[in-house]
Amino acid sequence: MKKIITFDKSLEFKSMVGEITSISLEHNLKFIDQSNIEGKFLVSGSYKLTEASQIEDKFSFDIPVEISLPET
Repeated sequence: MKKIITFDKSLEFKSMVGEITSISLEHNLKFIDQSNIEGKFLVSGSYKLTEASQIEDKFSFDIPVEISLPET
């Protein structure tokens, strides 16, 4: 079964972002039972305040996830 699940989450950085220089997406999602999935998406990386800046700052966000699949 193919299922598309959309997410809408705003991530607030501690300063202005001029350029994302690296980004990584990991997860620790697990089935709780046959139709429920829980865990987190882990978004991390680094960015520059301006495109010309040589200094990079790191970011990391945990996005909690709960998915209920319909029984078939």
